[in-house]
Order: sequence, then C-alpha cells, then structure tokens
Amino acid sequence: MSKNVVYLHGQPSPIGHFLRIGTSGHRQLETLLSSGKMMVDRVVVEASAATRQRDLISAIGEAGGELILDTNVAELSSVGRFSGAAKATPWANPDAVLTHDDLRPSAQRDVIGHIARFAVREGFHAVQAPAHVIEDSTDPLFRLDLQSAVALRKALDAEGGKHIGLDFPLMIKNASLRDPVQRRAFIAGLADTPFDNLWCRVSGFGADATPSGLRRYIAAVMDFHRLDRPIIADGVGGLTAMAIAAFGAAGGVCHGVAEKERFNASDWHKPPQSGGGGREKRVLVSGLDRLLSMKQMAALMAAPGARRHFSCGDPSCCPRGLDDTLKDPKAHYLRQRHRQVEELSRVPESRRAQHFLEKQLAPVEKSARQAAKLKVADEALAKSLQKISEHLEKKHAVLEALHAAMPDAAHSRAPARRKGLPLGATMRKR
Repeated sequence: MSKNVVYLHGQPSPIGHFLRIGTSGHRQLETLLSSGKMMVDRVVVEASAATRQRDLISAIGEAGGELILDTNVAELSSVGRFSGAAKATPWANPDAVLTHDDLRPSAQRDVIGHIARFAVREGFHAVQAPAHVIEDSTDPLFRLDLQSAVALRKALDAEGGKHIGLDFPLMIKNASLRDPVQRRAFIAGLADTPFDNLWCRVSGFGADATPSGLRRYIAAVMDFHRLDRPIIADGVGGLTAMAIAAFGAAGGVCHGVAEKERFNASDWHKPPQSGGGGREKRVLVSGLDRLLSMKQMAALMAAPGARRHFSCGDPSCCPRGLDDTLKDPKAHYLRQRHRQVEELSRVPESRRAQHFLEKQLAPVEKSARQAAKLKVADEALAKSLQKISEHLEKKHAVLEALHAAMPDAAHSRAPARRKGLPLGATMRKR
C-alpha cells in the first residue's frame, strides 16, 4: 500500500535505524536473518566479536546490509572493561589498558594502522573512530580522539580503504551534554574533523530517561546541528528514541536486540567485580514500551484481561499472539522496533513530532493506564506498572509543551546508507 503514496513535497528522508549486534547471541541473529526476521540491516559490529561473528557479518554484507566497526578502544582504555569481552579485540593489549601513546600516529603498537587494515580486509563499510568516554570538554582524551580520527582517515586511505566511511562516536556524560559551554567546546573541536556521522552515546541516558531528561537531551543535541553532519542517538531505544527522531534532534537511532537501550559508563573506571551471570531473557511489551523479565511477563499475563490487552496483536509479527512472542522474543522485538521506525519515517519531517505524540505515544499511554488497573499478584510489578503509567503521562505532557515551543525546529539529516565496494573486492575468502 505504501508504494501508492504520493508525496506532494518530496518523499521524507527515512530515519536511520542501526542495530548493535553485541558480543553474544549472533547465532540467533543468523537464524533470524536467514528466515527474513532480522528486519534491521545496518549493524554495528564490536571488534572484539568480529572474528567469532564472521559468518553473520558476511551474510549481512552479502544481503546488502551496512557494516560499521566499533573499534572497542573505549573499553580497551578503561580499567573496568579491558579484561572482559573486549580483550578479544585484535589490537588489545592483553596485559593492560591502552594508553595515550598506543593511539598516537607514531606509536610502536600501531593501533590505528591495525584498525585500518582490519576494516579493509574484513569488508566494513564504515568505522567508528577510536574514542574514549570523555570526562568533560577539557579532558585531554578528547583532543587525542580528534587526532586519532584524522590519523585513521589517513590510514584507511593508505590501506586501500578510501571507500570506507569514518564516523565519530562522542561518548560523554549526561552532565557534559547539558552544559552549553561544554557543548560549544565539543562542537568547535569536531568542526574540522573528517567524519561522516556523529554518534551521540551519552552515559546516564537511555530508554528509561525521565521526561525532563528527554526534553533536555533533545534541546542539547540540536546544538550539534551546527556541524551539518547526520546525528545518530546511540544506546537509546523505544519511545525515547522515537521522540528524539520525531523532534529532529537525531536522524538515526541505534540499540541492541532487547538490550543496549541505555548507555552507562559510570563504573568503567573501577576494577571489574567477580561473579555475575548471563543476561536475563527479556520480552518487549509494546503496549507498555518496556522490556519485562520472563518472571514479570508471567505475572502480568496471569492477571485477568492482561493477555487480551497486552499480547502482540500484530499478525505479521506474532500470528499466535503471546505464544509466538515467548517462543521468539528477539524476532518480536526487532519487528516491533522496526515497525516504529518505518512508520515514523513515512511521515514528513515537519509533521513527525505531532504524529509521534498522537499515533505512537498516546496509544501506549492509554494502554499503560489500563495496565495500572490490572489486579496483578506480584506487588512489585503492580507498583512498576503504576509508575510506567505515570511516567508516560508526564512524558506526553512535557513533549506536548516542547512541540508547542518549537513547532518548526530543523531536523538532523538522515545518515546515508553506505555500501562501499562489493564484498569480494576486499574480503578474504572465509
């Protein structure tokens, strides 16, 4: 049906939708890709997992997807992360964190050159410049990151990777983003740096942002429009991500598969603690814009009337409703998140904020009010449902006011899709 739509003022630019594959679960994604259920084909690959995920990466590339390399330099430079999953990164120092000297153009370890050769050899279409989590705009690491971006661009060109795009991941604290003086300093530093897209990855911000926090994020990120480069809100999911795109702060969004909807680097400077376990499987309840644990899901669906109201009602996603959702929660998650982005992308930029408020946020707000009235046996979940309802109501009010205050705000450009050379031209046989 959408093929018959006539756009009187030109077809709107689609919102860039990116997926962080993560360091595990790639076999499930291979299955989803082969069965046509992966939906999102613009992916960020962690360098630490690239070798293990080679089959999936090749399949996405061969299917016409866009492959973006995260160098994991931020993790490798953090005492709390370098010895974890990041240690499998090809340019990792197995004994210590990466230092300033490791990233200088004349460094003995030649991290920059290693990244460039790896990106060319493995057929990536773009690379995120080596970067750190920045304390504030005066942090010397920010200057080093700008220099590393320039050095990597030169190294890519020298290694036969002129076709490979270069993006800049700005990883800063929420407090730094909110500070207008720091924003000006970041913008001034980035202005002459060679990169295609700016990835905003803000520690302490994500899908669970408060309504006022979301409003401040949107207003702050809009300052970066001065760079005239597409902006991608990284580590953000759900209706929070949709609001950022709808109000034009970012032209793209990025998250994981039922994870990485929030970025938090507050403990990266601390030595890692022993123990812990695998991630608990979580299920997206679209009617609440929340990921619930399997235990919470069971408690919710046991309440009278809940299964009828909160099972997936999309026959193209879960034909058998809840049974299909629980059987394949990742496929359900991807389809629902993809549907949100696709729906908003079809709306002209000037009407996206209003459409979001009326067609995406309001129905969930109404659904959450129903959930708050359910007789749920789990007391903790019952309180959570009440808070979710109140949160969505406040979010709607705050964003309505924002829309009234800035009805004609400019929108970030959407990040162009990059494909580079045919895979066979750069990738070694596998």
